[in-house]
Amino acid sequence: MEIPIILGLSAPIWGGIVLFLLIVFQILNGMRVIKVPLKAHKIIAVVILAFGLVHAVLGMGLWFGWFTLG
Repeated sequence: MEIPIILGLSAPIWGGIVLFLLIVFQILNGMRVIKVPLKAHKIIAVVILAFGLVHAVLGMGLWFGWFTLG
């Protein structure tokens, strides 16, 4: 399976960037710098978990040769 390259970077790199931004958002939310409802906080936590799992699988797949860059 080939992993796409988007704007010069592979999909796992973009996933890592999105994951980083989501985690920064959660931290700012936890510190009450950004105020969002608790329900949104929980939803974003699930999204972070999903992005983290996809990011990990794609990264490990590239590392172990299960996937190739396209």
